[in-house]
Amino acid sequence: MVGNTPAMRQIFETITQVAKWDTSVLIRGESGTGKELIAGAIAYHSPRANQPYIKLNCLRLT
Repeated sequence: MVGNTPAMRQIFETITQVAKWDTSVLIRGESGTGKELIAGAIAYHSPRANQPYIKLNCLRLT
């Protein structure tokens, strides 16, 4: 991911903060907003970065 706007810097800071903890993270947003990129960045920066990264797609049907 690339970006230098205040909003992107905040996202990068949040990713590094969340990645420190051994916890679940719910990432919500519209289709096409980069949720999977955020999830991958969290996994990459976490202590478990060398373990398998399993993608889970949850669909909400309403």
